[in-house]
Amino acid sequence: MSELLLTSRGLAVRESQLNESQRQDPKITQAALAGIRRGIERELVRTSPQGELTTTAHPTRLGAALTHPYITTDFAEAQLELVTPALTDRQATFSTLTELHQFVARNIASDETLWAASMPPVLPAEHDIRIADYGKSNAGRLKVRYREGLANRYGKRMQLISGIHYNFSLPNTVWQLLYQQQTGVDVEESNLAAFISERYFHLIRNVLRHGWVIPYLFGATPALDKSYLQGREHNLTQWDTDTYYLPWATSLRVSNLGYSSSEQSAYPLSFNNQKAYLTDLYRVLTKPSERYTHFDHEQQLNASVLQLENELYGSVRPKIVSAELRPLMAMCHHGVEYIELRSLDNNPYLPLGINEAQSQFLDLFLTYCALAPSPEIDEQERQLLMARQELVATQGRQPDLMLPTLDGDVLLAELGHQLLDAMGTLAAGFDQHNDIQHDKHVSAISNQSYFAAIERERAKFNNSELTPSAKLLADMKKHQLGHNALIHALSEQHTTQHRESGLDPVAQQKLVDLAQESLVAQAQREAQQEMSFDEFLKQKNNLQCDCEI
Repeated sequence: MSELLLTSRGLAVRESQLNESQRQDPKITQAALAGIRRGIERELVRTSPQGELTTTAHPTRLGAALTHPYITTDFAEAQLELVTPALTDRQATFSTLTELHQFVARNIASDETLWAASMPPVLPAEHDIRIADYGKSNAGRLKVRYREGLANRYGKRMQLISGIHYNFSLPNTVWQLLYQQQTGVDVEESNLAAFISERYFHLIRNVLRHGWVIPYLFGATPALDKSYLQGREHNLTQWDTDTYYLPWATSLRVSNLGYSSSEQSAYPLSFNNQKAYLTDLYRVLTKPSERYTHFDHEQQLNASVLQLENELYGSVRPKIVSAELRPLMAMCHHGVEYIELRSLDNNPYLPLGINEAQSQFLDLFLTYCALAPSPEIDEQERQLLMARQELVATQGRQPDLMLPTLDGDVLLAELGHQLLDAMGTLAAGFDQHNDIQHDKHVSAISNQSYFAAIERERAKFNNSELTPSAKLLADMKKHQLGHNALIHALSEQHTTQHRESGLDPVAQQKLVDLAQESLVAQAQREAQQEMSFDEFLKQKNNLQCDCEI
């Protein structure tokens, strides 16, 4: 192992000062490996044979977007969101995601394609982009009104950016063992939820520090179609008549030109602890924004900086599952249950936009973030981390690029190698419990090895041409294609593969049944409304917090 390892400040320290992830009780490593729970949400749009956003309605054969647990829509009627349950078996997660793609591909129009990239296809005029329809129930109308607010605040084009959200949690066993290791006593059940919540904020702070590696390693949006830029100022370079790009970009999607909000940036949220986070979140949910007060009550849910918790942008979020309470209230009462990593681009070369090898690295990275030291982030560091993320998103592959740290600029590649070195002992622990042996001098390493997962990504720091963003630009140049033409070709290839693959008959019938059940559930909601929408909306907007923030 290298003598120098990355600390939470982005600096190098000697091996005598290794962080706690490399001194963990083997029981913690074993419990984490066995109990990591992961779920995947993939957003993608339906396109026409010409590679344009389709204008057709969400297919009835897919069920009701309002009530289906796995197949829904995001912002637009043509924008699908496929959701897997959170499972401890990685192969089962990807089998489910594969089945959802196969079912959807067979049940959209035969001439439609599932768009493979994160940046949108050719977009029509703003007024021709259809906001998703969720029916006539109060819950459905609320979702539509919220999206109308998004359209008025940010424009419909930005909302058509798609991506992958990676939901991740560690088992309670890990947190119990960690508490015992830190204090020498067993944690009481009444205190466990509070401890878990604070450790998830601990994890999030490290994702904010080290998360620049995600767009560098996996970013796949160095270019976009000109229709996305309508009405927007930019500094992109023209590739051809229809495509704009930045030569060293990794992920325009996570840059300031992508899915971002300057208004939200004016009210940054603290992730230093749960109370600070909820206090800041409550503020932006209840504070009227001068930018939005001119919209009338039919153009948005309310005039606050955030209409709802889901409007919060960012690369990572604390999350909790609750059907009854709003997220703010649920987290206030019950704490954090998992985190949602939101900085992943769809990889247009992969049929699912992500694969198991990438998932393996993400699990290792997020576990490392949970166990490594994570001091609080002050304003100076917050500004630095924002600048670093933007630099990697727009210039990440530039040779000898220097990234800012609290103690001066450091080469991107050097920071990357140091981070992977720091993750190395954790990977070795995972492999040991998986009974996988590896040798740094042997090229043929088991695909199940976490050491192999690190070495696959290390190669990208040695050669940036191996990154998805570089491959995309190289293929555009090789085949003399613009962004839309190349992505359309890849999309057709993947959609055909999904249509022609043999969907398991049991899975097929289950998804047919779920679609029908969701249609029935939506109809029941519409028939059982007990109050007017205005009264319903008033209740939803009345955010009275009955716990301490």
